[in-house]
Amino acid sequence: MALSENGHIAETGNKMHHEERIVIVGGGFGGLCFAAALHEVGLKAVVLEQSDKLRPEGTTIALWNNGMRILELFGLADQFRSMYLNVPGFEHLNQYGRRLAILDFSHCEGGPHEMRCVERKILLEAIAGQVPQGTIRLNSRVTNIKKSETSPNVTNLELQDGSTYSAKVVVGFDGLNSIVGSWLGLEKPKSIGQLGVRGMAEFHNGYNFPKLFRTFYGRTVRIGIIPMTATKVYWFVVWNDSSEGWRNITPEEIKQEVLQVTKDFQVPQFTSCVNNTSMETLIKNTLRHRINVKPTWETQVASNVTVCGDASHPTAPYLGQGGSMAFEDAIILARKLHQALKSKESQISKVSESERIHQALLDFHRERHGRTYALSHKAYMIGLSAIADTAIECFIRDWFFIPRAVGRGNYMEPTLFDVGNLPIDEEESHN
Repeated sequence: MALSENGHIAETGNKMHHEERIVIVGGGFGGLCFAAALHEVGLKAVVLEQSDKLRPEGTTIALWNNGMRILELFGLADQFRSMYLNVPGFEHLNQYGRRLAILDFSHCEGGPHEMRCVERKILLEAIAGQVPQGTIRLNSRVTNIKKSETSPNVTNLELQDGSTYSAKVVVGFDGLNSIVGSWLGLEKPKSIGQLGVRGMAEFHNGYNFPKLFRTFYGRTVRIGIIPMTATKVYWFVVWNDSSEGWRNITPEEIKQEVLQVTKDFQVPQFTSCVNNTSMETLIKNTLRHRINVKPTWETQVASNVTVCGDASHPTAPYLGQGGSMAFEDAIILARKLHQALKSKESQISKVSESERIHQALLDFHRERHGRTYALSHKAYMIGLSAIADTAIECFIRDWFFIPRAVGRGNYMEPTLFDVGNLPIDEEESHN
């Protein structure tokens, strides 16, 4: 088993059997944050990542107060505050540049507010640096999951390379196409009938447009521009389209499609962003979601197995909360498992370890379901309302829905969630 240069990643190329207490499937933001949180509370875990290196999905991620609060738990917040701009507010405009609504975050309750658009690759590497050597196992694609025939409280994971893992806890942070979620019988995330393209523009000599989160609304199309640094800008375009046959197109074709879709917008700043975007940062995808109407503690827990993050509550991107919700999951579940496995109460409990684990997973979903359901539903409704098809729908959206939707409390309320602290590892504190 060879360690990579940074000492935190182990590759598994041999067909071995591994016995672990906690196995995390998926080495994205949520999975790595969960591993780091477990490490903080004195619980060892391994992360099974199917790729040959850590691969962030997309180029950027929005971090609001709730996301930055979690970076503070790991001592990372100031690093990212020094690197990325704090966006001070929203401006909503029509496709001709006429203002529909503006919101200064400093006027909203619960401040001071933070909204930073950060590069996913840098954030992923920073979180990976919080876990011990050998935690992350690359080239570890899980192909099958089954309960142990000899120990009912153990779950076996079979990997593509022939190696196997046995675990007392299995948590899937493995995204939209979650193999853990599939094993649990969860419905696949569904298209919301929209396609999106995202990119990151780089202006080596800087740019001169407003450093606000600016969104422009047209008929069936919505575009957005968010400043990241003095030279980098994140942009996106979303339009109504349910087609799926686009995956083999080239980045240059995606770029030309974006320019065609947005040709009726009189927003030269957006065109400039597209033309100053490297092809490797362009990402096109179908927007998908799943609203978990049934309580997740009934559908997403089987013995010692569960899912979190996008595997649990895939959400449309209209609130910019998907990544932060995965971070919240990681901290809260780490706290639940610490209570079940490391607290003083757990050491004297007459309840079996397996039952304590199962109860911790149930308690986690009972705590999280209300928030994740509400945000998933709200994001979906915003998405449907924001991209109108007819002239009358556009009129209603522009002059009634948008001014009301960006009120001082409506948009900012989800960002004020405080995940709390991680418990202190009592064994470490005595060393």
